[in-house]
Amino acid sequence: MENGMNPVTASGSQPDNAQVMQNGDTQAPDLAKYKRMFTEAQTITEQARIESQTDDDYFNGYQLTADERRVLQERRQPDAIFNRVRPAVLGSLGVIKQGKTSPRAYARNPDDEQSSDVASKVLRFIADESNFHAVRIDAAQNYLVQGTCAVIVEPNEDGRIEIVQGRWEEFFYDPRARRQDFGDARYLGFAKWMYADDLEAAHPDLKGQIQVGVDAAMTQMGMTFADRPGNSAITWIDPRRRRVLVVEMYHREGANWYRCTFYGNGIISAELSPYKDPKGRPVCPIVAQSCFIDRENNRYGIVRDMRGPQDEINKRRAKLLHLLNSRQLETDVEGFDASADVARKEAARPDGVIPFGFKPSQTTDMSTGQFNLLGISTAEIERMGPNPAVLGRSGEDQSGRAQLVRQQAGMTELAVVLGGIEEWELRVYRACWTRAKQFWKSEDYVRVTDDMNAPQYIGINQPKVAQVPAIVPHPETGMPMVGTQEVILGYENQLAEMDVDIILDTVSNTQSLQQEQFQMLVDLARADAVQIPLPLLIQMSSLPNKADLLQKLEELSSQPDPAAQQQQQLAAAEMQAQIAVDQSVATLNTVKAQVLENEAHVNMFATGLEAATPLPVPAAGVNGRSAAAA
Repeated sequence: MENGMNPVTASGSQPDNAQVMQNGDTQAPDLAKYKRMFTEAQTITEQARIESQTDDDYFNGYQLTADERRVLQERRQPDAIFNRVRPAVLGSLGVIKQGKTSPRAYARNPDDEQSSDVASKVLRFIADESNFHAVRIDAAQNYLVQGTCAVIVEPNEDGRIEIVQGRWEEFFYDPRARRQDFGDARYLGFAKWMYADDLEAAHPDLKGQIQVGVDAAMTQMGMTFADRPGNSAITWIDPRRRRVLVVEMYHREGANWYRCTFYGNGIISAELSPYKDPKGRPVCPIVAQSCFIDRENNRYGIVRDMRGPQDEINKRRAKLLHLLNSRQLETDVEGFDASADVARKEAARPDGVIPFGFKPSQTTDMSTGQFNLLGISTAEIERMGPNPAVLGRSGEDQSGRAQLVRQQAGMTELAVVLGGIEEWELRVYRACWTRAKQFWKSEDYVRVTDDMNAPQYIGINQPKVAQVPAIVPHPETGMPMVGTQEVILGYENQLAEMDVDIILDTVSNTQSLQQEQFQMLVDLARADAVQIPLPLLIQMSSLPNKADLLQKLEELSSQPDPAAQQQQQLAAAEMQAQIAVDQSVATLNTVKAQVLENEAHVNMFATGLEAATPLPVPAAGVNGRSAAAA
């Protein structure tokens, strides 16, 4: 698909008779009916599209008509444009861009928690692959400026789901639809110019028919054409560039939606819509949203209310400049030295000399009045966009929490407008999940980008294979033999079997609040009130490449310090010396104890020996007594 247009369908060329639909129903393709529906949409919404084009001009700065520019040039004034519309719209787009959104799936049954996680990752993968974050901003600009945005959600040739934006001027719809989400529309579609050779390459069987149509338009219609779907008469063929206006339309008849692709001279395809809702019913894959709708079903954005104040700003500034550059005269006396025209010319010159009989008239009250009204107009158009509190311009001295509170209060007026974009995003994600369950059947892997350090992957539609006994042919003889063969028992993370609810998580921009909290943490670390490790401070900061910084810090901390290593070696040597001294003292004490113990044993032995030796008997003396006793 390209810009919301994909005339190449699975059904190929369309036969003249009724085509058999997928559910067995038949419907005779009616080219006149299809062209009448498209013409009705273009004709009834003509005025609304013209006004949307004017809104687009105001956004891009084309705000003066040719007559207004001519008058300014006659006054020799610059035809300057002071575009206040674009900053107001860009402010709203900035709020949308900063408000991060992420799809999340919730399990409907207690046993489907793993399915909800897989579904959330699949939706985020689809958004990343389709660059939906950029598509979302472009669609929001169409929503705010022209009044309507639209995308089509469909599978590509690989079965993966794509979100493709259609240009607002190529999108057409049922003019009688009244809902902002087009829920009551009977048909939606895109009309896009395609070169004849590209259309023939996609459908070779239509080559002759397309060439005949282009050649006929060359002779009958001349060289006139509309580069985009026109605002009045519809031109189906551009003969000068040999292009064909191809329309892809989804229309509802009864309870079923049908898809038809056609051009001015024929039908390319007509079939039952191949896209199903969760209940298996044909559905339209186009997801569209409008900002505002009036009672005539005209759709418009926030720029429509800005056009009046913007015109007043441009014209009052031009009027103020004219009053400052010109001097009005009034008669001073009855006699005149020159005519009124001469006096007016002299007054208009910077170095002019006012003739006798005239004097400048005071226009201070007029200038003051124009200036005051200019201020009111400027304030009015600025009020239509995000206020300074929402944009964070209320003063840098305010705390992050105070700015966050002011932003939430300032978002009240934009809540309804931005809520439409959130509803549209939610419907886009739900359509993506429905398409994924229907068309994403192949075995695949989805990249998980939540991990900051390394990407992770999860497999979807992964077959569970088992080896079972079976009769298989012999590899050499071909005779039947008992062997094993692979059998698929089921599938892991099969999208078609998952039953989840999709919601949209919106995260406000809390950058200044996070910065304030980080500063408080740094102040605590400086005051030594709390011991906060350096890796924790780096992790809490908003520095880029924090992972690399933490890794380098870890590498540096793991390397030994030479001074500390030398100190450790000296401490170890001293400890070893002290241990040696302690061991020597212990050995000496042991030896001393052993010596004392040996001396005790010797003394005991000596004492025992002395006790065991008998005393000598003295010799007998005179009268039977010893000599000693004698």
